[in-house]
Amino acid sequence: MRRPYLIAAALFATTALAAVLWLGARDTGPGTDDPAGILLPEKAVGPLVDLPLPSGSGTVLPMGDPDQAFSADGLKSIRDFATASNSKALLVWHAGALQLEIYAPGVQAGDMLDGTGLVPGLMTLLTGLAQRDGVVPGLETGIAAWLPEWAGDDRGRVTLRQLLEGTSGLDAPEAPPGPDAIAWTLSARLVAEPGSRFEPHGVEMQVLGIVLARAAGVPVADYLSERLWRPLGARPGLLAAGSGDGAAYLQCCVRATARDWLRPGLLLLEGGMAGNTALVPAPWLDQMQRPIPHSRHDGLRTRMAWPFEAKNGNGARKPFTDGDTIFWSGEDGARLYVSRGRELVILRLGPAAADWDESALPNLVSKALITPPAEFRSVNGLSVRRARDLNGKIDMPPIVKPPAVPKVTVEPLAPLEGEAAASPPP
Repeated sequence: MRRPYLIAAALFATTALAAVLWLGARDTGPGTDDPAGILLPEKAVGPLVDLPLPSGSGTVLPMGDPDQAFSADGLKSIRDFATASNSKALLVWHAGALQLEIYAPGVQAGDMLDGTGLVPGLMTLLTGLAQRDGVVPGLETGIAAWLPEWAGDDRGRVTLRQLLEGTSGLDAPEAPPGPDAIAWTLSARLVAEPGSRFEPHGVEMQVLGIVLARAAGVPVADYLSERLWRPLGARPGLLAAGSGDGAAYLQCCVRATARDWLRPGLLLLEGGMAGNTALVPAPWLDQMQRPIPHSRHDGLRTRMAWPFEAKNGNGARKPFTDGDTIFWSGEDGARLYVSRGRELVILRLGPAAADWDESALPNLVSKALITPPAEFRSVNGLSVRRARDLNGKIDMPPIVKPPAVPKVTVEPLAPLEGEAAASPPP
């Protein structure tokens, strides 16, 4: 189960409570009525504050003409979908330009929108850069190397790979997020043997953020900005942070403009290139898109469109029109779909829609396009035939019987030193 909602709700609740107290304190003073007989403090400091995600002025995205890219009926269908799904922003990049921008009433292109569901993908890209630069060693390293607080603790056995796969066995702390984000994160519970279950959780990104910050020797917001966000050409964003230690909360309330949330998709589309710069190594992107042992449709925080399975699949009810599609998804409703073969990136931001079909939006957009398929690109001057989609245009070996997902036995955790072994359940 993917459960960042529980954490998000706690974050919003604590922030809202602090705001209420602050407003009450501001309006209560000498000469004001206080019918309850309770004097609120002069100033209440909430547990969360805004933390800048630094960057420069950003680069300008080339703009296209939607009337030249989509059929009239297709364009209307996309707009209707955006309205019906209560989307705050829906952007389509195709054939080298931003072809379509749809915003909900009252939302503008320069508004900061929550895209927290895309943060795990960003952090995975950042981990690839950290590994390439020697900031962290291989993915099999236990995180106790950077978290001495968990040395000798079963949580310290969790590896970097397990954080990225969503197989760490970690669960959220019992207490709501507080002003000390690091202390809160390190109080996370281990509820399953590391590597024994596939259950991606937002707290894994919290732990990964501390690991990368300590490995790089700078706050994670600065590291993310320096190595990824600024090179992508994005403008400054905002994160939630603990008011006490200033450390980032990565599992909630990460905000940027829709156009900047689109940029990681352009990076995936271009095979790790940001403009003329090779930003993320292609082998790392390949690893992100390689299915993990627990799921045929999930790589390192990246989901795959193919093969299509009606049950226990990737959340799609129909095969994707562009079978090479990969996507990032969050329970907050954020979606980022990328098809390299169709030169297509689709961003959707907004509240989670009930009964979401992962194939509906990308199929709607792909079928609405009237531009011809892009020519095959070349690598080192050699023609490369790359799968645009798997709907019959290019022969692909059929999957007669997909390999079974391995069954995993959850081993009980060893008791910590000084603790008695837990009695078996009756």
